Amino acid sequence: MPISYKAQLNLGNEALGTEKSVTANEETKTCELRHLAQEIHHQNQLIPEDVAAAVLGYFCKAAVMKMTEGFAVQLSSDGKVALRLIPDIHIKGGSINLARAKELDPTVTELTEENAGDLIDKAGGVTLKVRAIAQQPFTDLLNDQKPRVERSGVVTAAYVAKKDGTGDSGEGGNGGSQQGDDDLEG
Repeated sequence: MPISYKAQLNLGNEALGTEKSVTANEETKTCELRHLAQEIHHQNQLIPEDVAAAVLGYFCKAAVMKMTEGFAVQLSSDGKVALRLIPDIHIKGGSINLARAKELDPTVTELTEENAGDLIDKAGGVTLKVRAIAQQPFTDLLNDQKPRVERSGVVTAAYVAKKDGTGDSGEGGNGGSQQGDDDLEG
């Protein structure tokens, strides 16, 4: 079976100052745990499907337990890290610049090592989530399989005008896959 995608004609976004563009968006199906267990058994017949399924069923809990200890969990293939799972920490409400610092504490005149921790506390602390980062060896593994890629159609994303003349459309960009650093947010 091929990897399917749709071509998308984006008619632009006034607030972002973007014009017409074309992007490609993958269309994926969900691989259930049992299907992955079957493939593991296929790759190594010494691993029974039910054992592979049991291990996969406990994987997330085990990974989280290691993350609570401050570890990044790495999955490797042929000795190369393919996927890293990390506890991802951010300041509640986003990073703190001088303007936000003054909102949080009117006595602040500059950002320093001495006040950085207190400012984070005044912002409400931090948020924590799991982040998966696909490394280049994972992409190499995929491309080494020489998968067939097939366009399933073409769609149009409507033009997004500014909302009430504020310069903010209240919507995202023009669509398309976010390639960036190959993050798989979770």
